[in-house]
Amino acid sequence: MESVSLDQSASVDELVEACIKAFDNEGVLNEPSLVRIFLTMHPWYLSSSDLAKKLLHKSQEQDCSAIRQSQICHLVKYWISEFPAEFDLNPALAEQIRGLKERLEQNGDVRRSLLIDIDSIPSYEWRRQLDETVQKKRKTSLLFDHLDASTLAEHLTYMEYKSFCKILFQDYHSFVMHGCTVDNPILERFITLFNSVSQWIQIMVLSKPTAQQRATVISEFIKVAQVNPTHSLAYILRHVICLQQGPKVSDHIEDLGIQNLI
Repeated sequence: MESVSLDQSASVDELVEACIKAFDNEGVLNEPSLVRIFLTMHPWYLSSSDLAKKLLHKSQEQDCSAIRQSQICHLVKYWISEFPAEFDLNPALAEQIRGLKERLEQNGDVRRSLLIDIDSIPSYEWRRQLDETVQKKRKTSLLFDHLDASTLAEHLTYMEYKSFCKILFQDYHSFVMHGCTVDNPILERFITLFNSVSQWIQIMVLSKPTAQQRATVISEFIKVAQVNPTHSLAYILRHVICLQQGPKVSDHIEDLGIQNLI
């Protein structure tokens, strides 16, 4: 197969071949979307170790020309540069790629071996460590009366970003394959954050004794969602919809003029 487009089916071998041919001898990438999507999604049907084995095998074939060698090395270089955490957190994979580099050096192919810089990958382990530091106790408040919508949205966004940036594709893959968060503390912590914010919103609403007061609280949270709709809108709308089941609250939401926002 000469080329693979994003709107057609292809076997794993065809996709690997298409990714190799996406690079020219100088490392110019002609099909960036295809290569990036494949390298991102390949663990669903091919482990990274097996992918590395395929690339190593193809580079050792008798009919592997110098140009094809360069294409394979440029693909590996791109893989390392765009997905460094995968190599840092998978020592076996890094060792396989290091083997490819050493084989090139043994064959006197120093120029291509320099393309594979496996030893300068930064460590990502610190980013995934769960914070267990016991902080000094201080007075805190669950109330948001003293915070405007913009400030509260900023706080929620920061908490979510700090947790979300630790999640890797492998965490999602593990959750789908096992159906639970066992041995997946990073994703488990993120889910806990989601549930905690949801419960906090529920508490803030239900702590008010009257329907009108509860509707006012709901309107405040909707304003937060409007400031930055990319973070906790799911938390907010989930509870707004549930709480609308009460006719009195629903009536007051209409009185506040925010019914069109939910």
